[in-house]
Amino acid sequence: MRKWNIWTLLRSHWSSHRAPSGFGITWQTVEGGIALRMILITVSPVRMWKAMLQTDLNTGRQRRIQRSTKTERSCSCFIVAPVFWNAVDLTRPYQLITLNERTPEYQTVASYVKNDGLLGRSILSIFRIQNLDLWELFCRKEQQLMRIHGVKDIQEKRLFHGTKITNADSICKYNFDLRLAERGVYGKGIYFAKYATYADKYSMYSMDPLPVDGGKTHNRPTKIMFLARVIVGKSTVGQAHFLKPDHESLVNIHDSCVNDINNPNIFVIFDPNQIYPEYLIHYE
Repeated sequence: MRKWNIWTLLRSHWSSHRAPSGFGITWQTVEGGIALRMILITVSPVRMWKAMLQTDLNTGRQRRIQRSTKTERSCSCFIVAPVFWNAVDLTRPYQLITLNERTPEYQTVASYVKNDGLLGRSILSIFRIQNLDLWELFCRKEQQLMRIHGVKDIQEKRLFHGTKITNADSICKYNFDLRLAERGVYGKGIYFAKYATYADKYSMYSMDPLPVDGGKTHNRPTKIMFLARVIVGKSTVGQAHFLKPDHESLVNIHDSCVNDINNPNIFVIFDPNQIYPEYLIHYE
């Protein structure tokens, strides 16, 4: 089997390392350019999320993402779609891509929901949300916060948010709307949970169809939950009257609020650009 070296460009610094066992390369032609895919056959679920490149669909430029045991970094100075996305339809505000149950992506997300999120419910479908506009805003916000704080890395987490099925289309299209947020225990922001079991409390059973493929209906009530990528950065304990992490201060030291600084399981975000709604989980 051919051996590969992986070259990584991260913030103007190139490094090389031996590719792991099971590594392969395929080419995929997409509109406006060619996307290079990395395939990792024998990797852990955590690494599966990190096996990607970025491809500029207009210029064909590619940027490999540094693989790390820390939170995945996948933003760059130019606007790109993650290479594991399906071909992006630029005529639509977003796409909901149904994941095949046999794919590593589906299995990784499902495992995260059940094992890390501790949700013991039957999953009906998992959808990848492809919204290039929201992805661009998320990437730019991450870069902005790193410049403001003078750091080369910023904490990012995958967190859960339960809501009504009727809210799915709006969130996929526009992101979470801070203007609709109610004042909670830790501030007037958008709330996320470390555990899916907690987010499930805020997801309501409904017979309403999902905004996908004409709206598939079920003969019984179902629920939805979002698994989002959230830039939590530096956190502080929130209070009910907070409108931002550093309430009434002109200096923004913190990026999010939490319920417990040492062992947080509730996160409050006050800027939707710190959120990318990545997966929609449809379950019983």
